Amino acid sequence: MKCKLCGSERVNIISTKIRNIDSGKIKVYKCNDCGVHFLYPYYDEIKLENYYNGSYRKEYTQEDYYNKNQIKEFFDKSLPEAKKRLDRIKKYLKKEDKILEVGCSSGYFLYTIKDSVNSVYGTEWDEGNADYCKNNNIQVKKNPEEFNIKFNKIFMFHVLEHIKDPIHFLKKLKNCLSDEGMLFIEVPNNEDILLSIYDIPEFRDFYYQSAHIWYFNKRSLGILLNKSGYKFSILGIQRYDISNHIYWLKNRIPGGNKFFNNIFSQDLNKIYEKNLKEKGKTDTLFAVCYRNEGSL
Repeated sequence: MKCKLCGSERVNIISTKIRNIDSGKIKVYKCNDCGVHFLYPYYDEIKLENYYNGSYRKEYTQEDYYNKNQIKEFFDKSLPEAKKRLDRIKKYLKKEDKILEVGCSSGYFLYTIKDSVNSVYGTEWDEGNADYCKNNNIQVKKNPEEFNIKFNKIFMFHVLEHIKDPIHFLKKLKNCLSDEGMLFIEVPNNEDILLSIYDIPEFRDFYYQSAHIWYFNKRSLGILLNKSGYKFSILGIQRYDISNHIYWLKNRIPGGNKFFNNIFSQDLNKIYEKNLKEKGKTDTLFAVCYRNEGSL
């Protein structure tokens, strides 16, 4: 077995337990050179497309998600996260920008950003979510190249880890960017302190899941972006607070965000987040990528 990202032969199995997968055929491998974790073997492209057009949502949300009220509820609950993302990237935006979000779900980020730019577009394999976007006057197609548009900014929030051949995909995506175009990528960090330091077995079983083929750290994400031809910087961001981590340590289950707010102050949470960023142990990585070096 060779690493599917860097080609190293220093690869070993680190888990045979994957959320939402009963078969023991698919395993989690770790590359000891670049640090990426990945599932292998995995579905072919046709099975993947079918999986994301219905089955995925049934695994991760309510069975009746496609009821309009359920989609709207998910949309509304996601708006605060979309606002945080907008705050993070608004310094890069221009009013004339054409924006694409890859894997836009129900369109909550595009809805949040639309008044800050010229126009917004999305791609989505899930037909129910795509229809919801269209009903909200957001143009949606299955794949970026179908728009035949050069975009100024492209966003991928927790999408790259789902893509079977990310190098090929990111190279194709460059063709959809303008000369001065930028790509923004948000992915889970496999150096997450819950996994890498606290080493909670229940979190490990929760972390590796059927929908995520890839698990990057800063080094492996950088290798991927280099191979794909981008100039970039990678930052750590923390989505979950100290309460969530104490909750995992205490109860060994998710659901603890803000749970201990009556005990842990916001100042303490900010200090904890600062330390996680300094040590590279945040739960999420955020890459700011440039199509051309001259755009830096």
